Amino acid sequence: MKRFILCVALLFSAAVLNAQHVETDVKVECDWGTLSATLATPTEGSDTVVVIVAGSGPTDRNGNSAQSLMPYSYKMLSDGLVAEGYAVFRYDKRAIGRSPIPKEDVPSLLLDDYVDDVMTCVDYLRKEGYKSLIVAGHSEGGLIALIAASRGVECDGVVLLAAPGYPMDEILRTQLNAQLMPQYMGLMMQADMILRRLKAGERIANDDIPKELISLFHSSVQPFLINSMQYNPQQLAKDVAVPMLVISGGHDIQVSRSNGEALVHSQPNAQHVVFEEMTHVLKDADTSDRIEQLLGVYSNANLTITEGLVLAIVNFINNK
Repeated sequence: MKRFILCVALLFSAAVLNAQHVETDVKVECDWGTLSATLATPTEGSDTVVVIVAGSGPTDRNGNSAQSLMPYSYKMLSDGLVAEGYAVFRYDKRAIGRSPIPKEDVPSLLLDDYVDDVMTCVDYLRKEGYKSLIVAGHSEGGLIALIAASRGVECDGVVLLAAPGYPMDEILRTQLNAQLMPQYMGLMMQADMILRRLKAGERIANDDIPKELISLFHSSVQPFLINSMQYNPQQLAKDVAVPMLVISGGHDIQVSRSNGEALVHSQPNAQHVVFEEMTHVLKDADTSDRIEQLLGVYSNANLTITEGLVLAIVNFINNK
């Protein structure tokens, strides 16, 4: 895949100010269109910047993905890191939020395109004069960060937040199994066959996909899924040459702590921090029940992110 090396960043004059930091809207112009971002900096400035790479689906720069799923996790993480003296760059992924692409281009979007965008952001921030740069990827964003790091992106460390430690087809199989078994065994068997065919690079007609699974496996997202399934996070972790921090949640119902364990097993120099009550959206819950988490945590903008999460990243940056 080609990298988008040439980009021009335009800083909007209207910056958001508060007692601790300045937030500036940034437009990164690339040959596919415009990447929209927020650069948050302490009022005293910083020579270290953390790039937050969002997770799967329509997740935006703040960690929100739908009107009913608005935890603002990335915004809270950014505020916490800025309060500790670090700049934070968070952005809307290509085709998400204020980083639109033509509608007809969406079906051809690949995970590799997101990797290109991370590398473009890093290039831009290096040109802005930041001396130290950390790429922090959440969920699927962790896989994107791993791929970028394995390709030699010019960063000084990688933070993987609730990131997959197994290929995407295995992650999806595990998630579907938890939701469908044992009540819907037949549907699970169909899902397993679809995953096997996609893993082999085979496209599947929508008419051959059960209606209960069409939103997940629709033909328009199959190129993205096929591309994503070709990557093994454990193999990628072996190729990471910079310091790496892996953070897992004990109550994560989407990406279990075993994923983090697999990553650090592949990269012995990596650090692994587990927060026992942390969920996939980086906030605590006292239960692993799916429905209770969706209602009480995933959609709760007033619930703060896990205590100690910011400090774990700060300690990693200071001691890497």
